[in-house]
Amino acid sequence: MVEDLYTDDFADFGDRWSADALRHAASHTVANERIWDLSRQARRLRASLAAVGHPGQTPVATGRGASRTVLRRCVRIDGVTLPTPLLNGIDPPGNSFVVWDRKIVYMSVTKAACTTLRWMIADLAGEDFERFYEAPGAQQSRLMTIHGTRTKWQRTVALSELPADKLAEISVDNGWFVFAVVRDPWSRFWSAWQSKFLVRHTFYEDYQKESWYPSIASSQEQVIKDFRRFLDAKPWTYDPQLSTDVHFLPQVYSVRPHGVNYSRVYDLNNLGELFTDVKSHLEAVGRPVDDLYVPRANETPLPLIPAVLENGAAEVIEELYADDFTEYGDRWSLERLMSGPRRWSDDAIKHAAYHTVANERIGDLSKQTRLYKRKWRSTTLRNRRLRQQLRELQASAPAIPRESQGGLGRLARRLRSQVGR
Repeated sequence: MVEDLYTDDFADFGDRWSADALRHAASHTVANERIWDLSRQARRLRASLAAVGHPGQTPVATGRGASRTVLRRCVRIDGVTLPTPLLNGIDPPGNSFVVWDRKIVYMSVTKAACTTLRWMIADLAGEDFERFYEAPGAQQSRLMTIHGTRTKWQRTVALSELPADKLAEISVDNGWFVFAVVRDPWSRFWSAWQSKFLVRHTFYEDYQKESWYPSIASSQEQVIKDFRRFLDAKPWTYDPQLSTDVHFLPQVYSVRPHGVNYSRVYDLNNLGELFTDVKSHLEAVGRPVDDLYVPRANETPLPLIPAVLENGAAEVIEELYADDFTEYGDRWSLERLMSGPRRWSDDAIKHAAYHTVANERIGDLSKQTRLYKRKWRSTTLRNRRLRQQLRELQASAPAIPRESQGGLGRLARRLRSQVGR
């Protein structure tokens, strides 16, 4: 993209810039967009509070499989074959996204292209992207705001939100396309650690005093040492918050391979096949598209290199994610992962360090924006109560003797001034 805009510069000086340096520059752009969104929202809330006045600061699965067989049970009643049900005796999952008029169900799995796939679903459903961008959370870029609360989704529901009669209509046999995507646990775990701890996502800042919390990236040796401390400590196996964090749970927890009858569970390496199948499905249901919106997001600053998995690290991950390997292990090759480049460039290390400082600023603005939102809600409730009191006083005024109404009038005027009237 940048190369297309500045072809002459790249022709003359392009050999001076590494691919990692260009990725670093692109990270500045997406971080600045997110910083601008939060800053604008905070200023708008602050101006609104100043206009009305405020009283001061107001201090929030099931089904781990053991076999790779997908169970589909057709039901026969009085000689009639009914469609295979979507679910096999489990509650409707909340990590699902249903695009009803296109007959698509996506089961989201964290750290397996879920940002890209959620945007694809949002675009197909006709969601308003601006609603996501305005989220006050500490997401690192505009694209990452797709992971905000489900209230931002106006046209896409979860299976758990559907009434029983609608849920019963969803079946692969009825022309629905039901899919999920999984990823090899080695690179998935590495990506999760980077995005939550190495680059210091604000949501995880309470762990900064832990011995396994990483320092800001400065060298390959230091980053790998910090990663091994985290891997050896295994905090996600005992910490109350991390033990329920889907970024570190086995993927079968989200996929529920024996609880959901899928069209197909794809691997991250086969996204091209998924996109082809989605387009074929959309054409079959009479809703063809020329292109799918599939932005690449949440790119890992430091790609997985063999040194990360050496000295027993790969085996520890295999043991921790045995359920995933039991279900999908024949898709993944450790040998392929160990055949890549041996080192990160200096630009790649700087790129990772920049993510950290950008996240600190984004976290600051997110906290400020959420504070103003709390103040706004508090002020709105307070003004509502004051208006009610004013209405009650006005309604009772005729029954009060004239000699007593002077004090009442002063009280009413004071109430009016407090609610900004």
